[in-house]
Amino acid sequence: MNKIEFNIGDKVFHKSNSSIIWIIERIDDDEAYCSTVLKGSMEQKKEKFALTSIEKYAPKQASIRAVGSRRKNHF
Repeated sequence: MNKIEFNIGDKVFHKSNSSIIWIIERIDDDEAYCSTVLKGSMEQKKEKFALTSIEKYAPKQASIRAVGSRRKNHF
């Protein structure tokens, strides 16, 4: 089993709710102390998670597709 390395400042999400992105502030033993800011109220929330219950956040990469001109000029 591959063990994921977490660092302070990493963006993570809890496996049960991937819609909230947390920032790791401190790591002790097998726990990560994280914080986030709630969008609606701008309230900062702090939580402690087991390292096995979080995953690193990887934003979806935008893909760019080059498309050439399909118009043919007939004179």
